[in-house]
Formats: sequence, structure tokens, C-alpha cells
Amino acid sequence: MQGHQPHPATPISDAAFLIKPAKKRGNYNCGRCGLPKKGHKCPFTTNSDDVSTPVSTPSAPAADSSTIATLSSATALASRMLTGESPQSGVRPLPPASRRRALSFDDVSVADSIDELEEDADLDGSGKLPASCLWEVLRRLPPAGMLSAARVCRGWRETTRRLWRAAEELRLRVPAKAQIGFVGSVLQKCPGLLKLSLSIESDVDATMLACIAFSCPNLQSLEIFTSDSSINRITGDELSRFIADKRCLTSLKMEGCCNLGGFIFSSTSLSTLWLSDLHSLSKMVFNCPNLREISLDFSRQENDTTDITTVVDGLGRSCPKLQNIHIASIRLSHAAVLALSAANLRGLRMLALVLGSEITDASVAAITSSFSKLELLDLSGSSISDSGIGMICNVLPETLSKLLLALCPNITSSGIQFAAAQLPLLELMDCGMTVCDPNSEKSTDEEDNDSEFQKTPNSKLHLIYQKLIIKHSRLKKLSLWGCSGLDALYLNCPHLNDLNLNSCRNLHPERLLLQCPNLESVHASDCEDMLVKTIEAQVYGDSLAVENHVPSKRLPDGSKRVRLPYFCSPQPCEDEKKWRRPEKRQCTVNVTS
Repeated sequence: MQGHQPHPATPISDAAFLIKPAKKRGNYNCGRCGLPKKGHKCPFTTNSDDVSTPVSTPSAPAADSSTIATLSSATALASRMLTGESPQSGVRPLPPASRRRALSFDDVSVADSIDELEEDADLDGSGKLPASCLWEVLRRLPPAGMLSAARVCRGWRETTRRLWRAAEELRLRVPAKAQIGFVGSVLQKCPGLLKLSLSIESDVDATMLACIAFSCPNLQSLEIFTSDSSINRITGDELSRFIADKRCLTSLKMEGCCNLGGFIFSSTSLSTLWLSDLHSLSKMVFNCPNLREISLDFSRQENDTTDITTVVDGLGRSCPKLQNIHIASIRLSHAAVLALSAANLRGLRMLALVLGSEITDASVAAITSSFSKLELLDLSGSSISDSGIGMICNVLPETLSKLLLALCPNITSSGIQFAAAQLPLLELMDCGMTVCDPNSEKSTDEEDNDSEFQKTPNSKLHLIYQKLIIKHSRLKKLSLWGCSGLDALYLNCPHLNDLNLNSCRNLHPERLLLQCPNLESVHASDCEDMLVKTIEAQVYGDSLAVENHVPSKRLPDGSKRVRLPYFCSPQPCEDEKKWRRPEKRQCTVNVTS
């Protein structure tokens, strides 16, 4: 029994850390005391050759008592070194603040924030990847990728857990087969969440609101988007209770609100409210004194019984700080405009009253007399005429930068030209489906027959076509989609970068001139092929690719001169071609819808 040695598999409590398995990449710790080799001086190394280290080179097998005693002494000495105590003195010095044990990652606690992470922190299983780099990589993953990364190793799981806890904004897509537990499990990982955006592909009800209210106590912004196949079953009372309970909520955007029925919103923190697909609301009360932006999008159904005039009247009286108003409803009328004008909304900057076919020039007069600081005005789908545009230009020349007048059949090209000339700050103009061909709604056979007459210059139908000339120094976006009544277009807009000419079927290539050097995108779907080629030639600067259809002119002396088309610019001289490098504009012509 005296020569018996303990079995290699037998655990030794006092010296277990001294016996380490071999590593494939080598041992970075001292084989005598177990401390890291880098910058380390082992206390067991002596200058005398007679004294040997009992752990590293035992001379002969010893008894159990002598072996345990030797290991115990080595353990005691190594313990003093691990704790910072010198072998000669029993006084323990204070460790520096940045000291951490480097035995393994399992013994190292990751810092609570990325600022506290050391660049040389090694993570178990990460291939010596610094913690700061791992943090930056994992925080760019979507929620599904974060859940998968947490299964790699313990180090990654700790990092993802701290990322979840530090997250303030989350965008999550909820599949159709996912249950409410999936959303709850994800939200519980983010106790500090401030902004939440959910794209839900299944039906949603009040259970989702309860889950959000429980998991996100400090939520400030909530967005719920629904797919075409999903149904939003949240009622007005449930949504009103949610808004009243969330005292930190400042922004709420929700789609598919067809089952609200009616609501009473009371909140002192809510500043932004977007609700879409509203239908037949019995009551709409807004007790939100700090509300600054509201968007109410009603359904397009004829059986909608919502009283828009009452809604607008209550909105203007209870929300005095409103700056942006967007209402889309086929029940908008002149009476609703008068009710809004009666409210004391001096700070209104954006007004959008869309699809109100009963809004006329008298409504424009009420708007301009009450709101003289508008920066955006959207009256798409109204019945205003060029006279209404004149009122807008007379009152808002120094503030208006965005004007949207799509689907206004009473507006002509003269009104559009007048607006571009009288509004110097204009940056966006949408005049889609304004200058339309009245014969475009005929059947296919009739359209084919009419097109033959329209190509004839002497046809009476040619008189309905109009030309549009716009010269503006600040205009950036212009939309003329569906203007089938245009046959000539001349644009001189140096800052224009987006042009929409979709369905401009009767625009002649010879009567198109685009002097827009900063143009980046041109939409020309459902246009003639020759028109598309002309647009590409002018945009890309290749005027030679377009055939010259302009007839020649014979001078009195009998010589023949060929006039250049409108879109051809003067060619540079040979010296300029030689020394100047040709520059290609990065512009895209989109011909697909």
C-alpha cells in the first residue's frame, strides 16, 4: 500500500486545478502553478539545481501521505499566488480595478455594456474573437438569428442575452402559424424596449395588446401592421384602455382597424396617432392635448356611416397642438373643411384631405384664410380647379414646399404651370391623373379606332391635348402619372431627381425636352416605345440614337437645311472632346410597373 499511487481518474480536491488536460493549440498556463505564462515568473523555479519541483519532476514514487502533503503545500503556495499574496509575506495587496481571472471564459463575467468590454476578452467557442467585435456582429442579426446564435456556446448565449436586455427598438415579423407565446417569449427578453414594430400575418386581438402591455412597461412607440389575409379584431374599448394605461406611449400606428366601432382616447403623452381601414365609427373622442400628428384612413366602402364633420370638429377643439392632419375618406365635404377651419390650429403645417370629391374652390378659400403657414397641402381627389390653385399661390408662396393635386379632373396644364411659377419653394408636386384624355375610358375597340384619328394632325380630337412647360430651380420630384391628355412636355429643373411619366400614352417624342442634369429615376411604364427611347437618349446624353423626325427646311437660295430636334443639345468642339472626360449620369429608366 505504501507504493500505491492514486488512479488518474480519481479526483483530488486540493490539486484538481493543477492537473489539466492537454490542449490541441498548446498550454498557455504555467505547468507548475497554473497561472498564465505571459509576464509571469513562477515561484517554484529556484537557482539551485539540487532543489526540484515536486509537482513537475518527482524523483521516485512516494507514499500516499507524502504525495498528498507535497500537493497540499504546492496548492497552498499557488493559492497565495492566485490571490496576490507573495510567498514570503502574509500581507495581501489590493488587486487593480481592471484585474480579472483568465482561467476560462466561464469564470469571466461579461460587462453590462459594450463600453465596458475589453478588446482582448476571449469568448469560449468564438475563436479568440474579441467581445466588442462579437457584440457588433450579433447586434446586427434579426431576432431569429439572435435565437440561433444563443445555441452556439455559453459565451454567445451570454452576449445575446445582454443584447436582448440592452435593446431599445425591435422589429418583429410574426408568421401565420406563430402563437401568442412566441411574441411573449421574445418580448420578455427585452425589458428595456422603447420602440416595437410588429408585422403580423395572423389574426390579432386584445391578447396581443395585453402581452405587449405586460412585457414592455416603458414602451414609447408601437406599430402593428397586418397582412391582407389577417384580421384585426381589436375593439375601440380595448384600444382605449391600452392607451390610457400606457402613460409613456407617444406614438401609435395600427392597420386594419375595421372593428373598432368607436373609441375614446385619453392620453397626455400621445403625440402621434395613425389608424387605417376605419369603418362606420359611432363615436370618436380625442382627449389628447399633446397630439401633434394624426392620420385617419377610412375604408372606401359606400356604406360607411362615419360622420366626418363631427369627427373633424371634435378633433380641432380637443387637440390644439396639432401640426399634421391626414384624413382620407370619400365622405369628406365642404362642411368638414369649414369645421376644421373654425378650430384654432395656428400651428398647422401639413394638411391632407384626400378623396373628398365635394371639396371645391370655396373649401380652398376657407383653408387659405385659416392656415397661412402650411408647408404641405394634399387635396388629391377633390373638385378644385385652376382658380383654387390661384388662391393657394397667392396665400402660400413663402411656405408651401409640397403640393399634391392628383385625381383632380378640373385642373388643366395652365394651373400646373402657374403653381410651378408662383411657388418658389416647391420641392414636390404630384399632378397624376389631372390632365386626362376623356376618351381614354372607352372600350378597347373604340380606343384602337380613336388612336388612328389622334395620330392625324387635322383631327378634332387633337385639340384636347395640352402642353406643359415647367421651369423651377428647386423642384426635386414631379409626378405626371396617367396624364394621357399631355402631348408636349418641357422641363428645365436642375435639381429634379425623380420624374413619373407612367401611362402618358399620348406624349410625342418630338415634343419632349428634359433639361434635368441631376435626374436619377424616370418612370415610363405603359408608354410608347419611341417615347421610352427618346427619354433614354436625353437622359443618357445619346441624342444620336434617336431618329430625327423633324422635316427639313429649304432656304430662299435653294439650299437645304435640317433643323435639329428640340431635345438635341449643342455638340462640344473637338478640343473639348479630347480633354474632357465623358461623364455618365447615374439615371434609371423604369419601364416595368
